[in-house]
Amino acid sequence: MKIPSLTSTLLVNVICSATAGAVLVVAPTTMAGIIGEVPAWLCQFVGVGLMLFAGWVYWISRKLPEARAGVSWVFALDMVWVVGVPVVMVAFANYLTLWGHLLLGGSVLLVADFAWLEWYWVRRMPHDSRLHAGAA
Repeated sequence: MKIPSLTSTLLVNVICSATAGAVLVVAPTTMAGIIGEVPAWLCQFVGVGLMLFAGWVYWISRKLPEARAGVSWVFALDMVWVVGVPVVMVAFANYLTLWGHLLLGGSVLLVADFAWLEWYWVRRMPHDSRLHAGAA
C-alpha cells in the first residue's frame, strides 16, 4: 500500500476538520442531541476551534517543505485530540449516547491516522526545514 503524501494528509485533515467544525457550528442543537447530554454552545465552541485548526493546517500545508516545525505542531495537536477525547468519553460516559461514543471514537481513529502519517513524514523532513520566525 502506498503511503499518502504529507500534502495529501494535511489537506484531508483540513477537509475533515473544517467539515466537522461547520456541522457543529451550523447545527449545534441537532449534534448535541445526537452526541448526548451536551450543551449546544459546547458543540459550537468545538466547531469554531476545528474550523480555526483547519485554516491553520491549510496555511501550514502551503508552506511545505519549509514547515517542519508547523507540521510538528499539527502532529502534537492531533495527539492531544487522540489522547483527550477518550479521556472525555470515559469521564462523561453516562452523558453520551451510543452515537456519541461512535462519533467521538471514530474521530479518534481518523485523527490517529493523520497523526501517524504526520509523524512519518516529519521524521523524513530535513531538520533545518522549519517556518522562519518572520514568516509566522
